[in-house]
Amino acid sequence: MRQAKILSKTGEEFDINVSLHPGEVLTEELATRGETKSAFAIRIGLYPSHFSDLLKGKRDMSAAIAVKLEKELDIPAEFWLGLQMDYDLSKEREKLN
Repeated sequence: MRQAKILSKTGEEFDINVSLHPGEVLTEELATRGETKSAFAIRIGLYPSHFSDLLKGKRDMSAAIAVKLEKELDIPAEFWLGLQMDYDLSKEREKLN
């Protein structure tokens, strides 16, 4: 879970915890670029149905997919894997609470 610190005008600190599945971020990135999901999936060598599951959060981001995204979108694989790790940790912490 990425933690961002925001300061108020008086210098008071607020912690904001944000947990996003990488599929949510990827969906927004593709929309911003005007990419169709199925055509993009085929271009990176994935079945559209499997890619759709990733976008919906039903599948996890793998290292193999992250590297394909890095090559195609010029966004580091570490970014995608970091999102997955943060998401997984967030879900596990929720289970403990």
